[in-house]
Amino acid sequence: MTMKELLKTAKIRIRKTAADDLDSDVSRLIDAALEDIKRIGVDPSWTEKPSDPLIVEAVLSYVKANFSITDQYPVLNGIYETNLTKIKGASKYKAPKPQPKRCRKKKAPTAAGQEGGEA
Repeated sequence: MTMKELLKTAKIRIRKTAADDLDSDVSRLIDAALEDIKRIGVDPSWTEKPSDPLIVEAVLSYVKANFSITDQYPVLNGIYETNLTKIKGASKYKAPKPQPKRCRKKKAPTAAGQEGGEA
């Protein structure tokens, strides 16, 4: 997920559809959440282009909790803290994010490389 896609998703989470000056506030909250995730020991490769569902959900819950603080803040922040606990407890996030394997095309055998012939 690109940062632009994450911003769009975060805006949906907070029910903000218009593009305006408040988008920069949402972007700052996303950045703060990603830094907080790194603070607990997550390898930075997981936060560069976040696509892991648990990391994305943590970012979105942080934005939801902190965008417009209401009487629901304790509940929403608790959801964020729970997500952080889950991330911190998973050892896979301590190591660099695995890179997708590239598939190589197999070359078709050439006629010159084949032995034998027609009988």
